[in-house]
Amino acid sequence: MKNNNWLSHLDESMLKDARNNNFCSYLIALEGWRRGLTLKYYSEKVTKYKVHVPGLLFSLSSGENTHRFYKARGDKVKGKAFSIGSNKFATKKWLSTHGVPVVEGEQFEKDVSDSEIIQYAKKLGFPVVLKPVVGAQGKGVIANITTESYLEKSLNYVREELHCSEIIIEKHFDGEEYRLYVIEDKVIAVMNRIPANITGDGVHTIKQLINLKNKERKKNPRLYTCLIKIDFELKNNLEKQNLTLESIPKENEKLFLRENSNISTGGDSLEVTDEFPEEVKQIAIDALKSIPNFPHGGVDIIYDKSKPIDQAAVVLELSPTPQIGSLVFPMKGTSRDVPAAIVDYYFPETREKKNANPNVYFSLKAVLEPLMNKTASEVAVSPPPVEPYIAKKYIITGKVQKVGYRRWIRKKAIEADLFGYAKNLINGNVEIVIAGAEDKVIRFKEICKQGPKGSKIEKLLEEPWKTPLKVGFEMLTEPVVKQKKAANNKQVKQAANTQLESKKNTQTKKSIVRRIFKKILG
Repeated sequence: MKNNNWLSHLDESMLKDARNNNFCSYLIALEGWRRGLTLKYYSEKVTKYKVHVPGLLFSLSSGENTHRFYKARGDKVKGKAFSIGSNKFATKKWLSTHGVPVVEGEQFEKDVSDSEIIQYAKKLGFPVVLKPVVGAQGKGVIANITTESYLEKSLNYVREELHCSEIIIEKHFDGEEYRLYVIEDKVIAVMNRIPANITGDGVHTIKQLINLKNKERKKNPRLYTCLIKIDFELKNNLEKQNLTLESIPKENEKLFLRENSNISTGGDSLEVTDEFPEEVKQIAIDALKSIPNFPHGGVDIIYDKSKPIDQAAVVLELSPTPQIGSLVFPMKGTSRDVPAAIVDYYFPETREKKNANPNVYFSLKAVLEPLMNKTASEVAVSPPPVEPYIAKKYIITGKVQKVGYRRWIRKKAIEADLFGYAKNLINGNVEIVIAGAEDKVIRFKEICKQGPKGSKIEKLLEEPWKTPLKVGFEMLTEPVVKQKKAANNKQVKQAANTQLESKKNTQTKKSIVRRIFKKILG
């Protein structure tokens, strides 16, 4: 599920350490760090018993100008904006009061019975949508509830199993769902969110097709942890279509598994910024501007293309801490550089430094380790190279393993202010990738040829290195899996050679026997 329109300066290999809740924060932190901003990560207490998971809370600084971020939310999004935006019903009431179109609905506290809620839904008119008052990533949102019995089952699931006792019931609004990312008076990106779906091939069951699509989703760095899960809503949606997990859809038959289109619950992401109507973009801008100190964030809108434009869209929710990953890594469409737009907004003086170091990144796992093991509550990330650099790969042949060669190379690289790695290869050679100022890299080639006492360099092969590289210097070993694969290949080759040799011997023996018989028969 790789998209050729993704941003070239955000290679998937850079993001392996951030395939979780750290994803959005890492995208912004990496962008600011590459521009030369000072980056610090924190682990601070939120309440008496809870602590921020390391990697979510960070700051960027340029001289006296410092801003703190939590995930994709910067400190210009202040308290009231956060409290309103985090409460779905408070958002609905506020927007309605300020003339922003929303859907009709009502909030119900935990002491209100299910029967009262069902009576309200019947009065409102089916279909309806059920959602928790406080929630994120589409958890507990059940759309297009068409019957009283399905609503009853849904209430039990959300209130009892998910423990979301305060809920909202609102009128279902036909149309497609979109996430817009807004910074003040500009819509930076628009994504069409399509409910989780599969396409039949006439062979595989629904369950097997879900597994196959999840394998594809793992190829997208944002979707790696946003897999299609088999849960209450999915099972009930299949039941409504008279299907089970063992049903086999026809070839090319598209089957929707949910009504909820959230990406975190398995939805597809389609970037549509350029073709989206300006009138609907303005609704998103007006929604954020109606709330004090809410200059940037996510706006979820349902838009029905079949209706007149002045009646075609309603705002569902606002997100002060939105997921921006799918805007950067859409399944289809052009990647939008939302992280760069956020850093531009907070640090406009750094705009000319955009993509100054597109192939350099830092190891998030290594940076966060002191916070994870609680040896520190604050960590500053080493800065990227401040001058243009080149990178080279050297393959060193000779007596270079088990003689301290990698350790010696690492020491010399750090002394020379270079970065890269030294890796033991399964064939006994050492691979060195070294990056930095051109003159230093050229001189380092001679250092590689020297080696420490006990080593013996027979040959050095050189080639350019163009792929992303971490700052710092690592000592690596070729993966065990690769070693086993190589060993297996060697065994297979040896077995094949043995069979070939045996076949040759058999053919030789047959040839000798034939010659003997020819002589006897004369």
